[in-house]
Parts: sequence; structure tokens; C-alpha cells
Amino acid sequence: MLNTLIIYEGRYGTSKKTAEIVAYILGNTKLCTVEQAPKNLEYYQNIIFVFGFYAYDTAKMIKSYVNEFKEQISIKKIGIIGVGISNFDFPKQLMDFATLLKRTEDISEFVEGELSLNKLSQEDYNSIKMFSEKLGMPVKDCGNFKTENVIVVAEKFIKIMKTPDLKMPNNLLAKEIEKFIISHNTCALATGIGTFVRCTPIEYQYYKGNFYIITEGGMKFKGILQNKTVSMSIADNYKSMKDLKGLQISGLAKIVPLFNEEYFEVFKSKGIELSALEKLPIELYLIKVIPQKFEFLNADFKKNNFNSKQVLVC
Repeated sequence: MLNTLIIYEGRYGTSKKTAEIVAYILGNTKLCTVEQAPKNLEYYQNIIFVFGFYAYDTAKMIKSYVNEFKEQISIKKIGIIGVGISNFDFPKQLMDFATLLKRTEDISEFVEGELSLNKLSQEDYNSIKMFSEKLGMPVKDCGNFKTENVIVVAEKFIKIMKTPDLKMPNNLLAKEIEKFIISHNTCALATGIGTFVRCTPIEYQYYKGNFYIITEGGMKFKGILQNKTVSMSIADNYKSMKDLKGLQISGLAKIVPLFNEEYFEVFKSKGIELSALEKLPIELYLIKVIPQKFEFLNADFKKNNFNSKQVLVC
């Protein structure tokens, strides 16, 4: 798995909140202040620096850390997140990091923070006042920090930092995924709309590259009827970290019309004939899930020098 070290520097909590949200979303993360940052970085493939803006003191300790350990840091994937009221100074900060590391970062994003004047030290207040006057801005409480904005940033970081360096060829990965799917028959199907979420353990049939689920009905249809996007998960029982195997599927759900050609074909593939369906006192409905993306965690991949987590987009 790809591990990420997230180092933050800030005085009033917004940089910490930003770093925590990013850590939650990315997963496999170590979160720490710059004072707590490790000296040995061999366990991390990615490093993210998160800092607030404080005039001439912006990221002062982080830059000192980068300068001290630049040989280790420069060979990692590097992400930088600036948190502040204005991104005016952000390009200069990125140039400072590039000068220290003799290379540019892999990804950088600015997050709008928040400013409460009554929380500032006198020194910080004076610095903010000078900076505001320089930009022609009034000195007042401002900013619009939103968790959802940080989540959007975190999703951008995932695309850069969670892409396997040791990627399995798609044709081989597709075979491994199909083998895993066929060796199981039960999944957790997640459906939802708005604040409604349903996760249903249910049997599936994998047929012609799609998942088919036979069901008497239920609340899962509340989500499907209003939101075709669904998620499925299939997993082995947990034994140890060395034996992890689990598959997440993102896809689109479709309700197959009763008694149409596809409906009969799927039931027939399970050995259920039309005559048997006609004798039932209730209807059996058929959900079709068309997979769009597979995320496969398989510890065995490491034996063949691939990352344990692989992604296949259909």
C-alpha cells in the first residue's frame, strides 16, 4: 500500500483541520506537526505539507525541515496545500519549495481558510494589517472554510498519490478480478440518495461482465430509483494484514424489466425456468449493476512485485 506522511504547520487550527480531512480521505496516512515529523522517511511514498500564511513566517518550520531532509523528500511524491484568506502569496511559496528541493511539487492546491481577529496574537494582527493594506483589503473577520472544499482537494490528491507505481497490466488485472468475483457469491450493495443510505448483504451472479442480483424488493430500491450510482464490496474473511483481499466496485444500477429477454436469460443461466417463476406467489425482481471501476486490494500482488492495491477503470 502507498503510505502518505502529512506534515502541517499553523497557529490557529485551520491548517490542522485541513490536514486531518485530507488524512481521513487518503488513508494509509501518518499525520503530525512539523515538530513531530520523523527523520526517517523510508516508510512513506508520498509527503504532503500543509501550512497557513503568516507574512514572512509562512511555513518557516516546514521549510527548515525540508532543507534538512531534502535528499529523502525529493525522491517522494510531494503535495503542498496552502491555507489562507488569499492565494496571492501561494506561487511564491511554491517557488521557495522548488528552490529547496531543486524540483517542483507533484500537486499543489490552495484552500480558503478563516480569519478571526480576536484569536490573533498582537504580532500576527500587525502582520495581517500590513498585508491587508498592501492588497487594499479591509482588516476584518473573513474567510469561508468549508469541509467539502477540502474533500475536493483530497480527491485530487488521491489521483496523483494513490496511483500505483508498480501497476499491473490491465489484461492481467482483469483476469485476477474476475477470478476473485467468481470465487465468491455474496456482496454488500450500497445504495442511497440524499441523507438516505442502505447497505444490503446479498447474493450476486456475475454474468457477461455484469452483476445481477435477484431480490424480492426492499428499501435498496429507494436509492436505485432516484440514483443509479451504486457501490459494491466483496471480501475474504480477515486473517491478517499479509492476507488481505477485498474488491470495491463502482457502477450504475439498472432494474431489468420483468419477463423481458434479459430477465429470462439471467434466470435461465442460474437454472431457473420460466415455469418455476410463474408458480411463485410473488415477483422476483432483477437488478443489473454495470461496473465502471474496480479497486482491488490483494496482498498476493506484492509477491509479483506489484502494489497490493490496483485500480481498473472499465
